[in-house]
Amino acid sequence: MAKEAKKAQNKKNIKEDKIKKAEVSKTVKEDKNLKEEKVVKEKKVKDKKNIEKINSFLKIIDDNRWPIILFIVGFLLATLIFRCIFWPDRIATLKDGTQPVANLKDEVITADDLYEDMKKQYSVNILLNTIDDLILSKKYPSNDEMEDEIKNTADYYYSVYEKNYGYTKDAFLSQYGFTSEKDFLDSLRLDYRKNKYYEDYALSLVTDKEVQKYYDDEVFGDVDSKHILVSTKSDGDNDGLSDEEAKKLANEIIQKLNDGTSWDDVVNEYKDQIVTEDLGYNSFNASLESAYLKECKNLAVGEYSKMPVLTSYGYHIVFKKAQKDKPELKDVEEDVKEVLANEKKNADTNLYYKSLIKMREEAGLEFSDTKLRDEYNKYISQYK
Repeated sequence: MAKEAKKAQNKKNIKEDKIKKAEVSKTVKEDKNLKEEKVVKEKKVKDKKNIEKINSFLKIIDDNRWPIILFIVGFLLATLIFRCIFWPDRIATLKDGTQPVANLKDEVITADDLYEDMKKQYSVNILLNTIDDLILSKKYPSNDEMEDEIKNTADYYYSVYEKNYGYTKDAFLSQYGFTSEKDFLDSLRLDYRKNKYYEDYALSLVTDKEVQKYYDDEVFGDVDSKHILVSTKSDGDNDGLSDEEAKKLANEIIQKLNDGTSWDDVVNEYKDQIVTEDLGYNSFNASLESAYLKECKNLAVGEYSKMPVLTSYGYHIVFKKAQKDKPELKDVEEDVKEVLANEKKNADTNLYYKSLIKMREEAGLEFSDTKLRDEYNKYISQYK
């Protein structure tokens, strides 16, 4: 499985993450122990995201095993070649490329032979990893936070694969083409730095005008809410309500509320068909689905939804209990920038690659090797 995913990485140089719209937590049916169960649900959501992250990363590794192996085995060679291209006079032994790297009885394999074979098979991909590492290691020097994150990520991979597949650490490293744990950590470190640069680049695209407009139109004071959820069955699940059935039941509950039935009485009457939860206070950028947040913003205090609110879980009836004053711009400016940066990333699926292309341009990347230059121009053309 390793060959296909690393081609994706070599072609696209890894794409993070992506930030998902967080979901309204699935809730419990009893009001008792609500806070404790909410913590449990949030942990499950976090675990699910971590599993998705690891599976995505390991799929990239697995599908690109041979490029990874070559990157590891040929790292010093690639660095040497890189220096030959940019500083040819500093490495006299490769000045004309005729120096042998291996000998047979009647044959000699020269540095040029190896260099040309590498270009044919792997194009500029390995060289780009070397270039990016040189640039990013200067922009983001190693620190305790970075190293702790990398180590924790590696340990998490080891534990998941040991639990799910019975892999030891050494078996995991061998399976995905790493000759040592250091090589694996180096790969994670480069990925960490690329994603750090991507985050900073997206933030740099946000303008003061955009921040002001978003603040005026979207930011609101924290809202204290509770909700009733009529769940819909998930794909492949034969149990549960269809979308049409769930919407019908949600409208029936709203009609009960319209007729004067109290919230608590409705919850008690439909307790076997719904889930309900008090979500407490949440801000404009809380980890809740956008439809739910929009309803929180638009409802008046003391009002409930007059139409069912659809999320990925089903149909909600939201009750707005209270709301704090709208914060000042200076207090939420960084949060607003982050929201807008995420919107830009979601709007342009190639932004990750564009950011790295821009980074190399600013670093003054030039190719003396015309074949590598042409291959790189071909590579970047797909993202422009």
